[in-house]
Amino acid sequence: MAARKKRSSARTPRTALGTLAVIILAALAWAGSEMGLFDNVRLAPRATPLPGDGLYVTFIDVGQGDSTLASCEGETLLIDAGVPEAGPEVAAYLDSVGVTELDYVVCTHAHEDHCGGLDYILENYEVGTLFAPYTEFDASGSFTHFEDTAAELGLDITVPELGAEFTLGGAVFEFIGPVGGWDGDVNDSSLVVRLDYGDDSFLFTGDIGSGPLTDCALIGGYDLDCDVLKLGHHGSSTSTDEEVMRLTSPEVAIASCGLDNSYGHPHDEVVALCEDFGALLLRTDRDGDIALHSDGAEVTRVA
Repeated sequence: MAARKKRSSARTPRTALGTLAVIILAALAWAGSEMGLFDNVRLAPRATPLPGDGLYVTFIDVGQGDSTLASCEGETLLIDAGVPEAGPEVAAYLDSVGVTELDYVVCTHAHEDHCGGLDYILENYEVGTLFAPYTEFDASGSFTHFEDTAAELGLDITVPELGAEFTLGGAVFEFIGPVGGWDGDVNDSSLVVRLDYGDDSFLFTGDIGSGPLTDCALIGGYDLDCDVLKLGHHGSSTSTDEEVMRLTSPEVAIASCGLDNSYGHPHDEVVALCEDFGALLLRTDRDGDIALHSDGAEVTRVA
């Protein structure tokens, strides 16, 4: 991505007229916000760009939903964007770390709490490559809005082949699932993405069930072992069992879930499994945005 131009450090003397203009503009901005005139306007915050060294992965707190940003050496990958109302929240995070365009966007599957906010993202950011497990899905209104928005913007949806690899700066991500049919369960249509940087690895599982996830290894032959596991289906016991934990053996497990959600995510059985396998469990409902950094040898938490 193009580097931002540095602002001149030279200070220009402020005239009395200039000071008055600043005061008037500030007053107008305050009055406009009080009257709700700017409610639909995205005001650009002062960005704090992510450092260029290493891999940064942030599990964005979008309540009961999923959204993850990965950034490596100036290239970016966004996986999901929560429910429709979460789109602006995801955008606010992207803006706060200086993201102005997205090299890759992945829609894991057609459920609203994953694809719902992607309309807003597509409309507000330049997107390079857009991935999804299918190009049409009539049973999901949110996915229909997503595909319609992509079409209106001239963005083609790419259905990745199993084993397809793409570079993200010095990192590589690979689509390793699902390996078979999903028998009408939309969760099991979730794209499974493995991201490697040096000796460190992250696994993003969407809402895929435990059986189809283990099939990625037992049938597909893909390596599920990882340092960081994004627990499937927000920490539901339908997605994480003892076999999944044995195959993934993560040091850190992430549950992307809403505070006091009605589903009880993450389920007690999954919390217990994380403890049994020695995985540190982090949760967006309690921890908010969870930002991790990899230098290729070690994963550390930065926020």
